[in-house]
This record gives sequence, C-alpha cells and structure tokens, in this order.
Amino acid sequence: MDKWKNYLRSALCSIKHNKVYALFCVVGTAFTFVFIIIMLQLVYDTTSNKAPFVNGDRTIVFNTFQDVKGRNVGGIYSGSTAWLMERIREKEDYFMYYNSVGEVAVNDVCKTFPFAFVNGGYWKVHQFNFVEGRSFTEQECLNKDAYVVLREDMAETFFKSGHAVGQKMEIQGRDYTVIGVVRNFSTYATITEGIWIPYVFNSFSPRGFGHYDLGVLFPRDVPVQNMKESVVVAVKDYWRQINMNVDVKPENLYTFREARIDNFGSDLYAYGIPVAILLLLLIPAINIVTLNMANVDNYSDEIALKRALGAGLWDSFMQVISEIALLVIVGAILGIFLTYPIADWISGSFFNNGDEWQVSLIENLDYLVILCGVFPLSLLFTLLSGGIPAYIIARKNIATVLKGGSK
Repeated sequence: MDKWKNYLRSALCSIKHNKVYALFCVVGTAFTFVFIIIMLQLVYDTTSNKAPFVNGDRTIVFNTFQDVKGRNVGGIYSGSTAWLMERIREKEDYFMYYNSVGEVAVNDVCKTFPFAFVNGGYWKVHQFNFVEGRSFTEQECLNKDAYVVLREDMAETFFKSGHAVGQKMEIQGRDYTVIGVVRNFSTYATITEGIWIPYVFNSFSPRGFGHYDLGVLFPRDVPVQNMKESVVVAVKDYWRQINMNVDVKPENLYTFREARIDNFGSDLYAYGIPVAILLLLLIPAINIVTLNMANVDNYSDEIALKRALGAGLWDSFMQVISEIALLVIVGAILGIFLTYPIADWISGSFFNNGDEWQVSLIENLDYLVILCGVFPLSLLFTLLSGGIPAYIIARKNIATVLKGGSK
C-alpha cells in the first residue's frame, strides 16, 4: 500500500510541474473516449435485447416479398393480416406497424411529424417503459377509441406546461387523446417514430401501399428455426391463395434483433467498429507517446538513483506509468460526462430532419458499456501511450545516467 501511495504522490508532483502536458493528455483522452463510448453504446443498443426490444430474439419480422423471378410483389394485404396470423402455429402474439408522416396540431400550433399506426399487440412485443399513463389495447383499437401514445421527448415538445396524459392533439385532421408517454430510447437503434396511433385509423396516406410491417412473437421455448419455418408455411399459403409463388425461405427471415443488426450493417460490426476504435486509441496514443518520451526524461536521474539504491525494474516502471494512468483515468471520466452533450450535438447537427423532431443517438449509458468497454480500453490506452516510455526509462543504464550521460 505504501508503494502505491508513493507512486501516486510522485505522479501528482510531476503533474503539478507539467500542467500543459497533463492538460493535453486529459483533454485528448476525454475526446477519444467520448467517441469510443458513443460507438460502444450504439452497438449495445442495437445488438442487445434491452427495453423496449426485450423480445428481439423471439420475434420474426417481415414486410415485403419477391416472387421466384426476383420481382417485388409487396407485402401481406392489411385485410388479410388476421387470416395470416391465425395460420402461424405456436405464436404468442403479433404486431402491425405502418409509419407515415403528416400534420400534427396542438393548441393551434401545427407541425409536420412522423408517426406510426400500430395494433394492441405492438405493446406486448415491444416492452416500453411508461413514465406516464399506459398503452392502448387491441380491444380499444377495435372500438375505434382515438388514443395516442407519445415518446417522452414528443410529449415535451407538444405539452411544455406539464403532464401530457389526457391532453388532446389533432393528427391528420382527427382528434386524439394522449393515453400514455414512454421513456426516451435511442432511436438510432431502430427505425421508429415517437407517436403511435391505433391502426384502425390508418388511411394509408400519403404512402399509399396497403400492407404493414409485421412481427410475430413466439414463446421462449420455441427454437428460432421453428419460428421461421412456421412463418414461411403461413406466408406461402397466403400467396398461394392469390396464385402467386413467392421466394421465401427460413434463412431469408430475420428475428427482430437480427433485422436491427442488418439495418445497422453487419460488416460494420465485424470490421468497421473494431477498426474505428483501434484508430481512436492509436492516433492520440502516438501523439501522447511523443510528448511522454520528452516528459519522462525528467525522471531519468530520479529513477537511476532509486535503482542504484536497490529499487527493482518493476518499481521504476510503475512510478513512470502511474502518471499517465492517472491522467487517462481522469480523461476517461471526463469523457463519460461529455458523452451526452456531444452526442446531442451530433444528433442535432447531422440527423435533424429540419423540424424539432430528430434522431436520438443515445439516451443513457449502460453500466456494461462502462465496465466492459471503457475500463478495459482505458487500461489498453494507458499501456499504449505510457508503457513504451516507461519501459525505456526503466531499462536505461544506471551508471550512464548518473554520470550525466544520455537521458
């Protein structure tokens, strides 16, 4: 313990006498880890089964199909969706999803926003966290109850005075009552809107085509291959009824989690993200190494004297690297605090659709990203930026240094 205290005391003393160098290391590390954290969090949001996508591995999704000649034949006609679902064996529930865009008016303020028409099963498949109110049910959809569910940021946009539940809003000329508000989530992890309406009010305008994106939820004990085969059989029966032969196989279908990964880019996960993180670590590390080589020369006399008095190579190495380790830790922590504002700036600058609605890059930092991503990479960054200079000075010839030779 006394040794660690001495390492820390020596590091703090050196930082105090090299403030500009210390500031450069901290700021450089902070901005390095901001972008690493954003990438790691996006990967986690997209690949994990976290809320609201807790059923991602047991939901098979599909929308359009092709015939055996490769021609697009569209999707399942909306009026036949219930017929199709009755023929899918072992299913637990299903969702219908149709995204649109139109005029949304609240208190004489009218804006153009995207929204989605969904059925009651949508809320079972997608486990949103409600901060206020609840979702609408399938029976309420059939009753044509004009309810709407908002994402938290949408509620704040339209109802700045307070609670949204019970408030009225007009969408495509129809009045709806807000029944629930869900917690914000990373919209970059999936394509989704922040306004949900019962599907019975869908006029399929302005997009025009009359089919939904569909997802079938299966029990947890059903293997994924069986899920896909069950959907394939029902889909082929549907198209056979209208004398069409579609090219649909189990391997062509995705679970909801697989579809999100495919939309984001599977090659990006396999190659792009690791390469980007490696470059983000190497480029600033090389710059810090260059400065560190000059900085650690100040340790030469001290390290040589301690080694002459019996200090080991490991002690000398730890004394030098403890300084950069302390700076990297401070920089990484600063990077965590800077992640939200920088992510918001990126969202507003590059993903804003021209109105108040915009893509939310990240909404929260998961502890697994910090524990399993940031901390190990901080250690790696410390070794990359400080390990080489620390090893070089610790290995220098004691007699040469003490005689005033090469430092």
